This record gives sequence, structure tokens and C-alpha cells, in this order.
Amino acid sequence: MELLLATQQSGILMPFAWILGKILEAIYFIFSSIGIESIGLCIIVFTVVIRMLMLPSTIKQQKFSKLNSVMNPEIQAIQKKYKNKVDQASQLAQQEEIKAVYDKYGVSPTGSCLQLLIQMPIILALYRVIMNIPAYVSSVKDYYLTILQNMNGSQIKEFFTYKVDSFSDLTTQQVNNCIDVMSGYNRATLKVDGFSLSKLVDTIDSSVVDKAYDHIHNINNFFCYNLSDSPSQMLKAGLPIILVLLIPVLAGLTQFLSVTLSMKLNSAATNTQDNPMAGSMKMMNIMMPLMSVYMCYMFASGIGIYWVTSSAAMMIQQIFINMHLKKMDVNEIIEKNKEKAEQKRIARNEKNGVYREQVLKAASTNTKSVSSKANSTKSFAEKEKIIEEAKMKNMKKKNGSIGSRVNMVNDFNERNKK
Repeated sequence: MELLLATQQSGILMPFAWILGKILEAIYFIFSSIGIESIGLCIIVFTVVIRMLMLPSTIKQQKFSKLNSVMNPEIQAIQKKYKNKVDQASQLAQQEEIKAVYDKYGVSPTGSCLQLLIQMPIILALYRVIMNIPAYVSSVKDYYLTILQNMNGSQIKEFFTYKVDSFSDLTTQQVNNCIDVMSGYNRATLKVDGFSLSKLVDTIDSSVVDKAYDHIHNINNFFCYNLSDSPSQMLKAGLPIILVLLIPVLAGLTQFLSVTLSMKLNSAATNTQDNPMAGSMKMMNIMMPLMSVYMCYMFASGIGIYWVTSSAAMMIQQIFINMHLKKMDVNEIIEKNKEKAEQKRIARNEKNGVYREQVLKAASTNTKSVSSKANSTKSFAEKEKIIEEAKMKNMKKKNGSIGSRVNMVNDFNERNKK
């Protein structure tokens, strides 16, 4: 068995996961301070809080979808107009006409994509935090650490394959890896088969370990589920199939309802026959729920709780946002978008104007410098010319004269100096 993952998320998602982890830890601290220690409850509240923080971005995305339903017929008409024209001039004309439509409604062609790009790292980091809660909630991690600290070298070797004499010989990375396995939240990712925390605890004769294990069992218990176990593990353990499949089926169902609702709210933009996105949206409506069912069956049940809560929260947000947007006049939204677009254009032009002035100033300075050098060169050339003319005059003096002889002496001296 080879342990590869660090406890906390690394890479580009690390700062997002760290911030979200602090929020989750604060939620856990608030509940534990009033005597409630429940991972399931923390996951639900945490997911709702993050969805609320993402609400402004979601509203912008819904506004774009509403305007897109109005713009789409015009864009499709332009695309139909240039359907069989593949020459460069026609393609450029099509792009210009489509751009004019976006300008008309005061939106950017990348508006929806930008909101998705903003949300994507947050959603992925949120998933990673839920995937490994002990890494981000120190109080939960301490329970697992207590068990690990009371293990001897042979027990560590048996359960984690690390050849050490005692806990103190483990590196920080190895400790984190052991807790990854013990917590069970990313056990499937680590491909650790057959691990059982209860079996591990049975090999340790310590009341401290028993107490820590009881805490772990209590905080992971959510109704009849142990959130650190996956439904696939529950099925192998002999739990009724109805209970085992409840969370994965709920995850798939809520995902299906969420996607269906989203398509219904944007039906004007997606139901036209000429819209190439209509087919892909229908396919996504089938594939995403199936993917949800599979992932929530294979991973820890805590992931399933997150998935169900996230989809349910998204549906509620979509309903209320759509009710709000229905009260708003489309023309009013368009005018506001135009004003914002105009303000951005003015700011961009002002910025470009400042840059242009800087370029012109630099060019003027360079021109003066070049002119100064040219004048300096010209002045030097004029001096050389005067000297040469003086020499010529001296040479024109009569041979044999005193001046001629003086010049000959000067020329001789100049040659000897070189």
C-alpha cells in the first residue's frame, strides 16, 4: 500500500481550500461550543453558507441567461444568414454582426463563461475540503491523532506499512497520510482496501483511545449513517440496500431536478431547433445525475450529503432569483448593462489615453536626444572643416616664406607627436 496524498489540498486549489477550510472550522467550533458535534450538520450549513457567498455570481449568471434568451434568436438569424459562407470576408462580417448584437444588449460574449471560471475553483476546493474534513478541522484531526500516538511500531506497520519503531519516528507527511486512511474520507482515492478503524482500536488497550474513538463515531454519525463510510462499504457490511442507496439516489435526483429547472428557466434560449447547445444540454441532463449517483456510491457518505445539499440549495436559489428577475423589465436590465459597458469603455479609453501620452512624451524625449546628438555631430564637423580650411590657407602661402617655413616646422612636430 502506497500513500501518496498529503492531508491538505495542494496546487492551484490550495488557497481556495485553505479559506474554505477556515470557514468550516469556524462552523464546527460554533456548534461544538453549544454541545453539538456533528460532521453532517456542519457539511449542510457549510455548503449553504458557501452557496450564499456565491450568490452574486449566480445572479449575474442568471441575468446573462435571461438576456441570452432574448438575444439568441437574433444571433441564430445571423448564423443562418452566413451558414454556407466560409470565405474570410463572410466570417469576419458574421463576427462583427454578432458583436453588434452583444453591444446592443450591453453584455460580453464571455459573460457566462467568466462567472463559471470564478465559481469553478471554489466548487472544486469545496469538494476537496468535504473530502478530507480532518485536514481542515483541527479538533476532528486531534481525535485521530490521539489514536495514532498510542500505536506501537508493529501496529503502525500492520495497518499503514510504515516500518518504524514508534509514532515519534513518523514524519509529518506520514502522520498526515495515516490520518487520511483512518478518517476514511479519501480512502477510495488512496485505494486502501480492507482498512477498519474499529479493528485498529481493538488492538490498542487504552481508555484514551476508546474515548477518542467514541468521539469519532459520534461526530460522524448522521441518522443511521457513518459519514466516513461509503455506501459501497455499507453494502459489503450487510446494511439494507434501501439505506445504502438512499444518499446516492437522492444525490442523483436533486442533481436531475436542478439541471431540469435550469433548462426550464432558460427554455427560450435552448429549445430552438437551430440551437447547437440544445442537444448537449439534454445530454448533460442525463449524464450529470448518473455521475452524481456513481460518485456518491463510491466515496464517503459525507460527500453524498454535500452533493444533495448543494443541488437543493442551487434549486432554491434558481427559483428565487428567477422570481426576482421576472419582476425586472428586460429593457431596464439592458439599459443598466449598457451604462456599465459605457463606463468600462470610457475608463479603458482614459487608460489608453494616458498610455498614449506617455508613449508620445517618451518619443518626444528620444527625438530631442537624437536631435541634440545630431547638432553635436554637426558642430564637431564644422570645427573640423574650419581647421582644414585654415590648413589649406597655410599651404597656399608662398614657398620659402617665413610663414611657409613655420608651417613646415609645425607639420613636422605634429607628425612626431603621433
